[in-house]
Formats: sequence, C-alpha cells, structure tokens
Amino acid sequence: MSHNIEEKPGDLMVEDVEGHPTKTAAAPAGEQDLAAAFLARYSGEQREITDEENRRVRWKIDRYIMPIVCYIYFCQQLDKATLSYASVFGLATDAHLVGQQYSWLSSIVYFAQLVFQPLSVYALVRFPVNYWISGCFLAWGSSLCIMAGMKNFAGLAVMRFFLGGFEASIAPSMLILTAMYWTRREQPLRNNIWYSMNGISAILGSLLTYGLGHAKSSLRPYELIFLTCGLMSVALAIPTFWLLPRHPATARFLSDEDKYIALERIRMNNTGTQNTNFRWDQVRECLTDPKCWMYMCMVFCISIVSGGISSFGPLILKGFGLNQFQTILYNMIPGAVAITSNIVTALVITKTKYKSPVLFVASLFPLAAAAALYKMPRGVAYKNELLAVYFVLQVYQCITPIIFTWSFSNTAGHTKKTTLTGMLYVGLCVGNIAAPQLYKTAESPYYHTGLTANLACLAALTGLIVLQTLYMRYLNARNVERRRALGKTGELVDFSLEASGNWEKLRQEQRAKDQAEGHVEQHNTQAFDDLTDRQNEDFIYSL
Repeated sequence: MSHNIEEKPGDLMVEDVEGHPTKTAAAPAGEQDLAAAFLARYSGEQREITDEENRRVRWKIDRYIMPIVCYIYFCQQLDKATLSYASVFGLATDAHLVGQQYSWLSSIVYFAQLVFQPLSVYALVRFPVNYWISGCFLAWGSSLCIMAGMKNFAGLAVMRFFLGGFEASIAPSMLILTAMYWTRREQPLRNNIWYSMNGISAILGSLLTYGLGHAKSSLRPYELIFLTCGLMSVALAIPTFWLLPRHPATARFLSDEDKYIALERIRMNNTGTQNTNFRWDQVRECLTDPKCWMYMCMVFCISIVSGGISSFGPLILKGFGLNQFQTILYNMIPGAVAITSNIVTALVITKTKYKSPVLFVASLFPLAAAAALYKMPRGVAYKNELLAVYFVLQVYQCITPIIFTWSFSNTAGHTKKTTLTGMLYVGLCVGNIAAPQLYKTAESPYYHTGLTANLACLAALTGLIVLQTLYMRYLNARNVERRRALGKTGELVDFSLEASGNWEKLRQEQRAKDQAEGHVEQHNTQAFDDLTDRQNEDFIYSL
C-alpha cells in the first residue's frame, strides 16, 4: 500500500509509529546548523568538490587541528594518571591513606565527571566549543598544581573532584571536533590518533616520573609530579584560547573557498556540525534510541576493564616481583601497545569500512589475556610470562575509541550527539568508579575479583557488538524502504566511507541507480538541517 503525502518546502519526511512516511517541520532558518548559515552567505560557486580539493583542505585541517587536539588530550590523560605514578613514591603513606581510600581517590574523578556531564552536554551546544575547552583546560591544570600542597585524604579528594569536573567535557569535545572536520572514513584514524595520546602519556609520563623520582629536591617526588604536570597544562591552555577555531566556517587558517570545501566534505556524513540551539526533542530521541543505550553499555563494559587496570596497573606490575623504578619503566610498554593497537585497528577500519568486526576481534585479545592472568601463579619466577600476558591485555585500550567513533558516525543532530556523549560518559564514569573497588588490596597480587569482572564484561561486550550490528543492518534496510515510499532512490552510495579518489566513479554509479529507479535528484540536501539520524531518511548507518 502506497502513502502519498504532499511535501512542502521546509517539511521533513519521517515515520509514524507504524513505519509510514509522515511530515514534521524542519528546523527554522535561525536554528539550522552553523554550516548552513555559512553556505547561505557564501558568494562563491557551489559545486561538487574534486579529489584534489579534498586532499588539499584535509591536509590543512590535519596539519592545524590535529596537533591541538592531541596536546589537549595528552595533558588530560597525563594529569589524570599522576595519582597512579604518585602511588609508587609513598603518597599513601605520607597522606595516611587507609583501607580503600586510594581506590576512592581514583574513583572520585569519575564521580565528578558524572556530576558535571549534564553541564557538559548543555555547554557543548550553547557555548563556543573552543572557549569551553580552553577554559576547562586551564582550570584542571590549576587544580593539579594546587593538589601538590594537599597532605591528607580530604584535601586530595577535593582537588581530584575538581580535576575530574573540569576534565568532563574534554573527550566529548574531541569527538565533536573530529566529526566537525573529518569524513566518516577519516574519523577512525583521527580519533585513534588523539586517543593514542593515552599511550604516549603513559610512556612520557613514566619517563618523567622516573626522572622526577631521582630528582634532589625539598619536595617529595609525587609533589614534583603534580606540580610539573599541572604547570604544563596551564602553560598550554592559555594559547589554546586563540589557536583553536570555533568551527570550520570561522577557521582563520582556511580561506572562504577552503571553508566551503571543508563543509562540503562533511556534508556527506549527514551528521551536521554544530547548532547553538539546545533541542529537547533531540534529547528525548536520544534517550529512547536503543542503539544509544547499547553504545553506553559497551562503554561501561570496557570501562570496568580500563578503570581497574589504569588505576592498579603499576601495583599489578609490582606484584610480579618488580621494584618501584622497574615498575615505572615497564609501565611504558602498555603505552606502546596502546599506540600500536589504536593505529592498526584504525587503518584496518579505514581499509575495510567496517567497524564492528574489528571491534569484535580486538575484544578477544584482552578477554583471553584476562583469563590467563586469572589462572597464572605470581612471583619473580613467572615474571616474563606474566608480563607477556599483561601486555596482551593492554589491547583493550583500542576498544574505547572504536566505540566512540562507531557511535558518533551513527548519530546525527547536534543536541542528540552531545546527549549521546553524555550517555557514553555516564557509562564510562560508572565503570571507572566501580572498577577500582573491584581490585581489593587484600587480594594482592592476584586481584581475582577484578579479573573476574573483566572476564564478564568483555564477554558481554562481544555480545553487544553482534546485537548492535544486526540492529544497524535493520535500520539501513528500513531507510531504503522509507526513501522509496517517499518517491526517492532507495539504494544510496555512502560517499563518507569512500576515498575521494573514487568519488567521481561513485557519482556516476549513483546517477545510474537514480535513473534505474526513475529519479533525477540531489543527495544529502538535508545534511545541515540539524536533523537526527532517525529523522533523515537519507542517513546510512555504518557497520
């Protein structure tokens, strides 16, 4: 049975609860994406961009934006990990920490991020993202400097809470910036590059800690660690206010023509860039979208793994029979594993265009390693075997950025995207709050409770990946039928996952598909209307 609905300019065609096409009002002109506002006043020729233009502008963006994103995330990860480094230099003894107080110092950062997530979601819609990031950057660096003067659990806990609160927006902001500047094909590698700063911070942080631990100073080694890392963040935050652009349309390093090309590159994502109007309808849609909840559960599962290992990693290594300085140096190897696994998985995703199979296989490595570590004996005699298994476990560090990339590439509407970041970070915070509590000091050096939780969560993660993939396939098949019901071409080429060198050939293929279904139409015309992925029948979900 066909459903013929008269479509007026400005109307959007969506589905009713029975799956029939129906109409809803488009966002008013003043509430559209910032990209739409720029394109409306752009006086140059509006055309299909070429491979050469795409490559030229992408190189400019890579060269300018990526270093800024990387040093911000590097500092965040380094500053958050300072507690872990300080733990091997007598912090617990000097601050008179007892029982689970060290674990709570690890967890309180995530309590703060949990509390601050609603503010983060709202701020990332309403405020210029560059100023918000820079302000948070400056504030958390200052908090870490002050922490160097704290001498007891209460003082440390208060400053760790502030540190976590100011860091709450950073990774969500990085995801928004990546989606704002790069196509869905390019996002996995860029996301994994900046996320690899986690590994680089582990390597450089270990070297820095090793050096500061040997420094002759009136300050304790952990005080030097807090002060040095905090001052570095403060020093970098100040120029970031001016260096980081708010949006591709306001980027000083791009000409007007380059800005047009930058936005046309992103058009094919169908996820938009930024809209400063906070839309409650998109919040409601996000909270009722099954795929958003599945992504949140995935992040929770891997955060149980990462939260415990990141907080107790040095102590686990120490339990293998290493002294404090060997522990610091060996802690660099997980950083190298993280960098390698992040880049390798991103390159495989870029080549194959599929995220879910790569994510599934990557999850099997830490699952096998956690099972082996649970069973193996401890002690100096087994040091080499234990270290090998522990380093395989570190492959878990590539899983979170893949989930982030997959979730963001499958979500459209700016408020919905920022709400999704809030959901993802609720999962991340809850996982990281719970995880250190599962590593009980009394169970050292085996930590069986923590490893059992790792096994359960990694098994659940693999199941969620399969379920989410099947749901994405269903949504894509449904959108084909929606487009045909609206008199449009059903089969669309997803240019956002293709290399620009193939675009001209694929454009010809798309025209052939249009003609085969009796249409001549422009595609991705709603990309900057601030539609959600559910509202936009042209949206193609990435598998």
